[in-house]
Amino acid sequence: MTRQPTQTVCSPPASVPPQRSLIAVVARNAASVLVVQAVLKVLAFLFNIYVVRRLGAAHFGQYSAVMAYVAIFAIFTDWGMSPYAVREMAEDRAQISWLLPNVVVIRVVLSLLITVVAPLSALWLGKGDTMVLGILIASAGLILYAFQGPLGSALTAFERLDYLSTFTLVNQLIFWGLGAVFLINGLGFIGLIVASLTGVAAMAFLAGWTLFKMGVGRLVLSVRRWPQLFLAALPFGVSGIANVFVQRFDTVLMSFVLTDAAVGWYNVPWTLINMVLLIAQSIAIAIYPSMVRNHAEDPGSLPQVVWRSIKYLLIVCLPIAVGGTVLADRIIITLYEETFVNSIPVLQVMLWALPSLFLLELLGRVGVTLHLERLTARINVINALLTVALNLILVPTLGILGAALALLGGRTLRLVQLWKLIGNDRLVGQRWGSLLRVASAAGMMGALVLLLRQVPSFGIADSRTGLLALIGCGAIVYVVALLALGGVERREMAFLRNMMQERLARGGAK
Repeated sequence: MTRQPTQTVCSPPASVPPQRSLIAVVARNAASVLVVQAVLKVLAFLFNIYVVRRLGAAHFGQYSAVMAYVAIFAIFTDWGMSPYAVREMAEDRAQISWLLPNVVVIRVVLSLLITVVAPLSALWLGKGDTMVLGILIASAGLILYAFQGPLGSALTAFERLDYLSTFTLVNQLIFWGLGAVFLINGLGFIGLIVASLTGVAAMAFLAGWTLFKMGVGRLVLSVRRWPQLFLAALPFGVSGIANVFVQRFDTVLMSFVLTDAAVGWYNVPWTLINMVLLIAQSIAIAIYPSMVRNHAEDPGSLPQVVWRSIKYLLIVCLPIAVGGTVLADRIIITLYEETFVNSIPVLQVMLWALPSLFLLELLGRVGVTLHLERLTARINVINALLTVALNLILVPTLGILGAALALLGGRTLRLVQLWKLIGNDRLVGQRWGSLLRVASAAGMMGALVLLLRQVPSFGIADSRTGLLALIGCGAIVYVVALLALGGVERREMAFLRNMMQERLARGGAK
């Protein structure tokens, strides 16, 4: 049955408190997104191990360098229009009629330009034929992203993260299936790029078809409104450019000053970090459209939702950071064998950027919700310049470990800057004691795991069973310590239990 836009997200009755309504919508979206993301993380984790082992350090380094190089050019095809469009469409869905077609057409035009510029610049900089070919194919794929990105933004504005999550799963399944076939047939990282773009094309088609069935209305293309759109999206574009340089400059720099193998050693732990980061991204994406809409209706609803999100993000990421640091050598050797032993210290440093990375996913969107995008853009530019400078200093002297230290320093500074901009009263207030209890539980877990790994039965470096046993013991101790110390309050447990019961009841009724 066709779903009409007015039926997609129902406004809460007047008797329902706005804050409770916001949390309910976020819970629905977060549950839908997290279920799919849980499946994605497991499959992505396994596929990543296969890719790294199949390609080896050098070719995996080339693949990472190609994707990083194109990502820097790719931000100029969007220019901040996607995040701007999500906010505007979430506040007023009537704007979809003109924002969606104009953003798509602008991005297609800019993507065609980048398809020419990116490979030519790589050729001019002396990259090899295989690298240039990979950059050409990946650049041409930006045309597909020109459709997939805005269509996904429209679904996000409708708060249909359940659809978007399903389409993301389809995208990834196509990528993994074709990618494995191409790798088996010797196509290397070029095959991975083609497989990835095939998945993006399928996701774009599904998103477009769904919006058509939902009845988004008549779309209006107006070239005269392009200057207005560019100007309004400019702060988002500046932030986007800064963010991409923060995330990708290290890999691009290393591809010129270090070996391909070194780039591979660095990107193995960075890929693991990004897999874990999907949790924070899922929660932040689920919260964002509802947060924008409800803040416009009731600004007082924002602090409580943000506080809970911060706490839950830290509950997830702190034990991963602590436990991962203790077990980094076991993780790398077990998953990727001793060929990637140089990745161990890099992973240990990167893990301590995880709390900042988790919170930045949320705080960046809170800043946009509060219409602080211009000040946020300034912070992002300052942070990007600092991160680039740190990489230029540390990578030539310390190699891949220097890049990891630059990542840690840059992300931590950005978190401090955004925290100060938004204001502690909107984020944590006087509730630091609760976060300290969470950190204490993670510390207790880490101490136990450190002791257990000295036990002979847990001590074999490449033992998968031993590693899983250590992780399992650590998880049990963490949960017990978290509950014993009061890191999760009774009312929060009751809220989560009731939310799950209501969702199961609705699922049974369906």
